Amino acid sequence: MLIEVRQPYVDVSAHDLSLTFGAPAAAAIEILRVTAGGFAIELRLLGFSHQALVNGGTVLSETVACVPGVSGSLPRRRTDGAYSFRADVERHGDDSYAARAAVVLARAAEDPHALAGMFPAAPGARDDARRALPAFTALAVHPPASGEGIAWTTWHGYPQTGEIVVTASSLERAA
Repeated sequence: MLIEVRQPYVDVSAHDLSLTFGAPAAAAIEILRVTAGGFAIELRLLGFSHQALVNGGTVLSETVACVPGVSGSLPRRRTDGAYSFRADVERHGDDSYAARAAVVLARAAEDPHALAGMFPAAPGARDDARRALPAFTALAVHPPASGEGIAWTTWHGYPQTGEIVVTASSLERAA
């Protein structure tokens, strides 16, 4: 599902993102609910951030967002028992950013287990070309590599810096 978000986004830089756990459900622009692999997951589209709430024997709250007063601390990798997280920052020129964004948004529009939000003009965009590039957050649920549990991938697109932050998380089913 692809939606057009009318409110401006609040996260404006990849290096300001943090990973936090245990937060209560945040106010969401839109929510994707999926049951798979014995888990129920809510992927919540926030103001350019995301929150994953997972339940199924294990309860997990994962939030990737800019937290006021906290410097960015998004780890490249984190593993905690059955939970795994990975984050990568892709850096693009205008043309490659536009192409990558188009692919991510088209896939999300066609996937019943995906949600993407396109935001209004990028804050801090210095010229018309940057303002025309899409700012977006996309979220998708899929089976983990092991086939046991649940996994989700997110993309956060920052046109003003040419960055796309890709996160991949999974929660394996306990044996």
